Amino acid sequence: MRPAIGLIASTALVGTLAGLAGIAHAAPAPLKVKSVEFTTTPAPANGFELVNPYTRSSAIVTLADGTQQTFPLSYVILHRSGDYIGGWYSGLIVDHAGKPVQQTAPDKDGNIAVGPFMSAGADGTSLLQIADAKVDGVKGNALFLVNHLEYSTEGPNLDPTKPPLDLYGQLPMAMNVTVLDQDTESGGLRPVKLSTVDFSNVDGLWIPCNGSTTPWMTHLGSEEYEPDARVFETKPLEPMNLYRGTLGKLWNDGGANPYRYGHMVEVAVKGDGSSTAIKHYSTGRLAFELGDVMGDGRTVYFGDDGDDVIRAMYVADKENDLSAGTLYAAKWQQESGEDFGRAKLAWIRLGHASDGEIQAMIDGGIRFSDIWEVATPDDVKADPAKHEGFRPIYIYPGTGSKTVLEYIKLKPGREQAAAFLETRRYAAWLGATTEFTKVEGVAHSKADKKMWIVSSTVRAGMPDGKNDVRPQDDIRLVGDSKDFNCGAVYESNLAGGQKDTEGNAIDSEWVATDTYSPVHGAKQPEGAAVGKYDACNTDLVANPDNLRWSEAMRTLFIGEDSGTHLNNFVWAYNPDAKSVTRIFSSPAGAENTGLNVFDDYNGHAYITANIQHPGAAEDLSKYPDEIKIELRHQLDQRGYVGYLGGLPALSR
Repeated sequence: MRPAIGLIASTALVGTLAGLAGIAHAAPAPLKVKSVEFTTTPAPANGFELVNPYTRSSAIVTLADGTQQTFPLSYVILHRSGDYIGGWYSGLIVDHAGKPVQQTAPDKDGNIAVGPFMSAGADGTSLLQIADAKVDGVKGNALFLVNHLEYSTEGPNLDPTKPPLDLYGQLPMAMNVTVLDQDTESGGLRPVKLSTVDFSNVDGLWIPCNGSTTPWMTHLGSEEYEPDARVFETKPLEPMNLYRGTLGKLWNDGGANPYRYGHMVEVAVKGDGSSTAIKHYSTGRLAFELGDVMGDGRTVYFGDDGDDVIRAMYVADKENDLSAGTLYAAKWQQESGEDFGRAKLAWIRLGHASDGEIQAMIDGGIRFSDIWEVATPDDVKADPAKHEGFRPIYIYPGTGSKTVLEYIKLKPGREQAAAFLETRRYAAWLGATTEFTKVEGVAHSKADKKMWIVSSTVRAGMPDGKNDVRPQDDIRLVGDSKDFNCGAVYESNLAGGQKDTEGNAIDSEWVATDTYSPVHGAKQPEGAAVGKYDACNTDLVANPDNLRWSEAMRTLFIGEDSGTHLNNFVWAYNPDAKSVTRIFSSPAGAENTGLNVFDDYNGHAYITANIQHPGAAEDLSKYPDEIKIELRHQLDQRGYVGYLGGLPALSR
């Protein structure tokens, strides 16, 4: 089904089709394919296209027998911020008791935003197929969709004479579970019931960003921009105090403990739609974008979003179990600075732990000052003897702090605490590369044993000659800063038989050994025919963020989080043809999130695709009034949870 106007399918229409289709249909067998290519969705050319999501792409599928079939895509909206779906509201932010949060803590100027708050920040998504699923109201197959709410963009001021307040990082956040009725014939998905995941057992959820689906059919989420425990040792962590009902309290007076946030989060869903959540303390503590589990069910690569961050790898002790393992950080060994760089990767072992061991440290009240001594450059210069053993680092320290050059010294016996609670600082302490910027989406090909990871923007310490006060200079990229600003996707080969920098064997057959960029953006050409407001080439990927690989389609799907494209796009990259094709356009000021691909769910394929904060004031602020004021008034600023439909199940 491909609607004619805007190419958007509503849930009501999908539900009607499901009702007409009947329920007595066996799942279609997946099509055996030789190759898949996509036709291009044009960039927005008028006011309607600037403010609405749309696709005009089709998948041209060449079957194993050489024949071709064409499948038009459509964008299907499952729900939007504030929609009431079978018992709950999409995007509603709640406290530990499941009650709506009614106001924020006062900001530094005493301003308070009033709720209830419906987050427009739909982000990481998993579509789960659970054995023996059975839910009332589902006539076809029951599927379960887990999606993050990353943050709320703004809220009304308690004082109505004042402007709305920016709410980034000012509230606890949430994940929703939606029970979906899958029509057995058409594949259309209809939301039946929505609930919020209960995080009270882990003291709430902090800024969940992207996520992935594990090989064992759970959702692996994330907590981004971890609170700097150095700052929040002496300052209340008020967003999470809001959740806990401990407003104004420090961690040692019963308030929120910063070390409980900044972790990987796993959500399991049962066949009745109920869910449980745990945090994996043994995977480290970073500004997690997401974790992607490799084909062995043990090796995981992470995004670490920010400037002066790391690339991290985790190897679990057991397959399909992330409760214990070994954590590593990468060392970039440059071979070339051209074309966004090429390097070998070495891996520094940070340590081994179980979730229980690290949780026990947190429960025991460990503080930042129990792990590190810290000094400024002036302190060290004034008294070098006193600061013997201190090492310089320059890393993103987390929410609440600014990145500066500082000197740190590890306290005796605190190696494990540092590795898993102060992961980026400890990686820098051991000499890992900390010059990466905006390390976000991760994806992999099981068949090819390749992994992709992005630097959404290449800046700060990555370009050559821009290292400033950073104590090391591993990455030295050569090129135009306007091209670097558009970001890059990096590819790595994965192999076994690797050793860490101490010469010890790494117990994984999925270790990244090298990296280079096959896909990257470029500045907008002079006199470009499209993209009047775009700083980066409208017909190339800009600021890649979400990544997801389809084994059946042999396609890497790339979603943008771009301030250099007015409208963000989803792209299909074919590594065999070396081609990149635009397949979806989001409203102005929005980010493409929740990107995931499911090749065969009961005979149908789905590309999940959410739209976060359309028309956000911050994202449109740099544009002229005709955009940031006039166009913004035409935008419905609720977030979207949806998918690209129209594809049959595919296989190789």
